[in-house]
Amino acid sequence: MVSYPAEIPVVIVGGGPAGLTTANLLAAYGVECIVLEREGEPLNLPRAIVLDDEGLRTFQVFGIDKTYVEKAAISDGSRYYDDTGNCFAQTGAGLTTYGFRKRYFINQPELETELRDRLEQQSPGALRFSSDVLDIRQERDHAVVLIRDASGATHEIRTDWVLACDGGRSPIRERLGIAMSGSTYKQDWIVLDMLNDPDSSNFSKFMCSSTRPAVSVPAPRGGRRYEFMVLDGETREQVLDDAFLAELVKPYRGLDVRDVVRKTVYTFHARMAESFRDGRILLLGDAAHLTPPFAGQGMNAGFRDTHNVGWKIASVLNGGASPAILDSYEEERRKPAWHMIQLAVTMGNFIMPAGAEQIMFRDLLVKALEPFPNVRDYLIQMRFKPKPRYGAGLFLDIETPVFEASLVGEMIPQPAVIAGEKEILLDEILGVGFALIGQSDSAKAALSKLGRTSLMGLPLTVIDLNTMGRDTPTALHSSDTDIARPLLTHRDQILLIRPDRYCAAAMFPDELESTIARYESLLSGAGFTRKVA
Repeated sequence: MVSYPAEIPVVIVGGGPAGLTTANLLAAYGVECIVLEREGEPLNLPRAIVLDDEGLRTFQVFGIDKTYVEKAAISDGSRYYDDTGNCFAQTGAGLTTYGFRKRYFINQPELETELRDRLEQQSPGALRFSSDVLDIRQERDHAVVLIRDASGATHEIRTDWVLACDGGRSPIRERLGIAMSGSTYKQDWIVLDMLNDPDSSNFSKFMCSSTRPAVSVPAPRGGRRYEFMVLDGETREQVLDDAFLAELVKPYRGLDVRDVVRKTVYTFHARMAESFRDGRILLLGDAAHLTPPFAGQGMNAGFRDTHNVGWKIASVLNGGASPAILDSYEEERRKPAWHMIQLAVTMGNFIMPAGAEQIMFRDLLVKALEPFPNVRDYLIQMRFKPKPRYGAGLFLDIETPVFEASLVGEMIPQPAVIAGEKEILLDEILGVGFALIGQSDSAKAALSKLGRTSLMGLPLTVIDLNTMGRDTPTALHSSDTDIARPLLTHRDQILLIRPDRYCAAAMFPDELESTIARYESLLSGAGFTRKVA
């Protein structure tokens, strides 16, 4: 019989990418947790296929960014084709603003293996398969999770927090009665994952056809994913027949059934939970929001959730922060998550316009914008994608910035730096917790007098960063000065960086002690309505 702890600070339900990433973050922050996965073993299916720069930045916290990049394929952008095969638009690879390329093509089973292996190193035995959560009972100061194991025996775990990473059909969300608002696409899509593909290009291809839109996406080591819209009148059984699939892929390759990794039909959703929190239960990833795949943001949106929640849980459990700060999870994440859903919807409308009039409008728009390349690129290259920025939450003076280009509320860039004789990325010296970054002699003097190495139960790293030709142990790498430029807005200030790499506050050196005290007060519950007694 499998044993379970009688009590543990955090229970994570769901052993997919969001759940495993959350567990690894908590382990890095020094928080004990257990991951309960209903299935008896890993699903081993290539579902998500795109990993973005923010996701890899999250992986940096627990150290699999370098090892996993080797298993991924770097994206060179996208191409858009009309019915005649003409490429009418394309995007490039983009800048490495946050330390990594914008997009990588992945094999999800490999990613999950890497996450499981790292969790086993950090917290042996934390992942339990064949653990079906039957119920969660919330009390005044804790929750009790009822589990059934593979033998049918039941167990109870007392916990402070339950993090529901149990997928788009989240049984926990259903039991809580939290509705999902939004829409479901009328058209289903065929998804076909293939090995040994003859197309070696490292960019996505969107066939914006007036009859059957299709997508072709690279996969690591010579694989490729093909997606085709299911047309009215076609059945699931019909479109998954090998003869039918052979005709679909004929313009691209031959169909050898030995190369088929997976074939399925998906229904795409653009939906969001009406609440991300119920007492001591938080919804993360697909349990909180469902994103159409056109922008490759479904899994990555979940990683943003995990990085947002993880350090806050650690601050509550290890640093005495108020449980009320968990209300900021929804306050910060709801609007950006919805904006990402709308970005994916917009891309979907671009790829599969409904009817001849919309196709004509799209084509005329692209042609009309040719004399205006900046505007055209803004549209075609999806530069309207929201920046990683929050408009409210656990930040100081976000509504009254000293400078117009203030980084407060925004994810800071991650340039390469020279630390001693090593060239590394900025986060490698920021550490896993909070950080203070100074860029001037007066900031250096103030930071040298601070005399503290932690903040709300997490490490506090102090960095004297040379962005202006000063003599310091840590300097910007010359190739990344453009990426680091936003930091120069605060050249005369000190930046307080949250563990999720968002700027929490900007202060002048003589305000250092008082600003940290204000932030500690904020995390102690000021400004939030307490939902947990």
